[in-house]
Amino acid sequence: MNVAVVSTRNPVQRAALSLALFALATLVFMDETDVRRSEAVIARGLVEMVTQGRSVASGTIVYFGVGSPEVVGMDITALCSTAVLMIPLLALAAIIAMVTRAKTARIGLGLSVSLALVLLCNLARYVSAAWAYTTYGVEGFDLVHRYLGSLFVIGGFVVAIALLLRLSLRERHARGAGAVAAPPSPVILIPPHERLRRDLRPRTRPAARHARRKDRK
Repeated sequence: MNVAVVSTRNPVQRAALSLALFALATLVFMDETDVRRSEAVIARGLVEMVTQGRSVASGTIVYFGVGSPEVVGMDITALCSTAVLMIPLLALAAIIAMVTRAKTARIGLGLSVSLALVLLCNLARYVSAAWAYTTYGVEGFDLVHRYLGSLFVIGGFVVAIALLLRLSLRERHARGAGAVAAPPSPVILIPPHERLRRDLRPRTRPAARHARRKDRK
């Protein structure tokens, strides 16, 4: 039998972590413009790989096709930004820290993986939209940006939520870091005199059989 030892964290620590995550979510909401600018800088190099000419990031706009006959600017709006996806994930992590006994390291791991996933999905959306415009024009851009890209990002967001819950709340099974194996059963030693007593106990059944034989005779 294994005895599980449940590790508990101080309620003050849980409350502090939860408040810090809520504060970070609020900060992302208030400074979402800076998040979009950072996305534009990251997306610029990726967009340049799939479009003609060079790409330049200016504020929240990624210009591609620089040096080609047509230069196009793709503006990363507030509704298309990854900040819209980051805020719910941060809030969910704050709730997990507040109402569960999940370890801080596991919450941090789950949150990091989920944030990285939604960022990669949104970057893929930007890049595919720029490629679609270069290849198929405005119709291709609208198809990828509004429909296919949106469905892809929504699917990635759902997976990110599942990963955050899975990685944060997963428990270690038997023989894990929080489990202590029960001590083995003690070996019962019988002293020599006890063994002798057991060996010298009268055996009634053979005596009874011998008595029956005498009676028959």
